[in-house]
This record gives sequence, C-alpha cells and structure tokens, in this order.
Amino acid sequence: MLKNHSNLSEAIEKIISVSELGRGKASKIIKNIELNNDSYIIVKNNKPRAVIMSVDDYKEMIEAQEKLELLLLSAKRLQTTNQSDYIDYDDILKEFNVTNEEIDQIKDSVELE
Repeated sequence: MLKNHSNLSEAIEKIISVSELGRGKASKIIKNIELNNDSYIIVKNNKPRAVIMSVDDYKEMIEAQEKLELLLLSAKRLQTTNQSDYIDYDDILKEFNVTNEEIDQIKDSVELE
C-alpha cells in the first residue's frame, strides 16, 4: 500500500502523470512495484485519479476492508440484539444430544466456507 515516505522528494517521486505512463515509463513503474513493492499515484490534470500497487498489497487491502466490514457489522449486531436472543451453547448440545468430545472428533472433517 502507499507507504509513509521519509521525505517530500520520495513522495513526489511516487506521483506519476498519465502522460508519463504513455511515454514508456509504465514498464519502469511496474518493475519498481515488483522489485521494491512501491506504490504510485497516477494524476491527470494535476488531480489524483488512480493508484498502481502490487497485487499482494491490493489483496491485503481488500482483506483488511472485508475484515473491517465484518467488524462493523458485528458491532452493530451487538448493539441491536438482546442477550435473551442468544441460545446457550450447552443448551444446543443438550437439544441435539451431542457432547463436546463428539464435536472435537468430527470438527476436522467438516469444511466451512
């Protein structure tokens, strides 16, 4: 992802215009991303329009976004539900006549998505 740069000149070097990309600089940028895990801001008419980053950084960013969305959803659910809405784990085991030991024996064979 876009990293903190230690000085202004480093940050400015990571800003690339669309026209520079069109003049053959794209290959150099992609090579820097692959070798140094750099990220670049692409500007058009002096306004940021896009970011170029490594696939690994992109995947990491998407995973972080998904985790944040789940965290926000769970926080909202915790605020809007009552404790009485929940069923105790032990009560579920009793209802289905299952023990913790039986669950431990089969848990590795069950695949959850």
